[in-house]
Amino acid sequence: MATDPPRLIAHLDMDAFYASVELLRYPELRGLPVVIGGGSRHQPTATVDPGTGRAVRTFSKLRGYTGRGVITTATYEARALGLHSAMGLMKAAALAPDAILLPTDFDAYRKYSRLFKVAVSDIAPQIEDRGIDEIYIDLTGVNLPEHGDAVQEPGNEAWWRAREVAKAIKDAVRAATG
Repeated sequence: MATDPPRLIAHLDMDAFYASVELLRYPELRGLPVVIGGGSRHQPTATVDPGTGRAVRTFSKLRGYTGRGVITTATYEARALGLHSAMGLMKAAALAPDAILLPTDFDAYRKYSRLFKVAVSDIAPQIEDRGIDEIYIDLTGVNLPEHGDAVQEPGNEAWWRAREVAKAIKDAVRAATG
C-alpha cells in the first residue's frame, strides 16, 4: 500500500519587516539604531548640498521626543540598546536619544509585502497569507528548476530538500525586494 509523501509546511515570518523595508528605502541607515513609529512630522527631509549638488537626507532622532507614540518595530541595532516594539517613544528617547525615528509607511510595507509573496509563490504556489509579513508555504511537491525532483522523498531526504527550497525562496525574495 503506497503512502502519501509527508507534507512539508514552512512558516515564513519576516522579522522586523517594517524596519527592513525602511532600510531598503534609506540604505544610509544600515548599521544604525532605527525605530519605526513616529508620526508624519518625523518624515525625513532632503536638501541639496551646494558643494556637491547631491541630495542629503536628514532624519529625526529620538532626542527630545514628546508625545504618546510607541515603537512599532526596531532594527537589531536599536534592540541592542534595549528598544523594542510597543515601548513608549519617550522611554525609548531616554534610553537611546540618538536613535533615528521614522514614521510608519503602510503603503511601502504593503508594496514590499506583495513583492516578497509573489517571489515565494513563483517557487511554491501554495501559500497561506497570515499578515503583511507572514505566510505559510506548502513545500510538498515543489520543484526547483535546477534539480527537477520534488520535495517528496521520505524521511530525512525530504528535510534536506526542503532546506534547498527554503534557500531558493530566500534568494528569490532578496532579488525581488533588494
